[in-house]
Amino acid sequence: MSILRALFPLTLASLTTLALGPLIGCGGDDSDLFSSTGAGGGGGAGGGGVPTEGDHLLISELLAEPEDGEFIEIWNPTGATIALDNYYLSDNSIYFEIANGLPWDPNGTLGNDFLVRFPPGSTLVPDAVLVLATTPGFEIEHGQCADYAVTSLPVPCAASGTSTTPMVAPENGALGTQGTGLFTNDGEMLVLFRWSGVAGEPVKDVDYMVWGEGLGESVRIDKTGEAGYAPDTARQLQRSIPIPANGQSLERCGLETGERLTGGNGLTGHDETSEPLDQTFASTATPSPGHKNACLPH
Repeated sequence: MSILRALFPLTLASLTTLALGPLIGCGGDDSDLFSSTGAGGGGGAGGGGVPTEGDHLLISELLAEPEDGEFIEIWNPTGATIALDNYYLSDNSIYFEIANGLPWDPNGTLGNDFLVRFPPGSTLVPDAVLVLATTPGFEIEHGQCADYAVTSLPVPCAASGTSTTPMVAPENGALGTQGTGLFTNDGEMLVLFRWSGVAGEPVKDVDYMVWGEGLGESVRIDKTGEAGYAPDTARQLQRSIPIPANGQSLERCGLETGERLTGGNGLTGHDETSEPLDQTFASTATPSPGHKNACLPH
């Protein structure tokens, strides 16, 4: 187990006390997100260069069934440590309305749809991954602790004798409250986005994935025509990931090949809704939360 995986299950208070250097930063400002020292260099936000594939955080793996084993994994492919204070996750297409001060009122199952942000001080170092559990059964299913929990119910971590650090439910957001799986295997979306917290400032898409067929509006992003946003790829043209079998996770095996890198609503200018997800993701019968996918660049 890497030092990053061993330390993350500790509470944020413990991490602050231990002063673990580069693993946990002060957060709040990632203006150096695209430094010239690695893959982060050149992204459109902060580095001033031309956007490239993998110049920001990526959703690297997700398991929807069985529900006790549900998880989300995020990978940092860049050469910079990224402060996560202003990063959010949601599974509903109305996520961007948080910037307009609108209440969280998704078209979905009450208590299952969520919009959450990372706790203050959270960071992710270069080429590392973090894991978010969505049910209290994560450790039993995978034999390890998650880094964060998306549910409002405690997710125990026997290794540390505590509970996994919960994500934060912001004003006009929500944690999952059902204590059961938050995703449906036959069709769902997930978006990782960044927002300054300043009312009226548009959100910035960081990464987006959607799986299944015949999906409704709440399951696919399209901010076309919304004030402050460029057109997204039309819902009917978005390429979703095929439905996985029970027990299979959806694993990213490509950066963003085929995604439109300019003119979009992404953090670095990408159109995150244009990625050919059916090509960059694959189903695997051996989920590997907390371990960088073997099929990704090393």
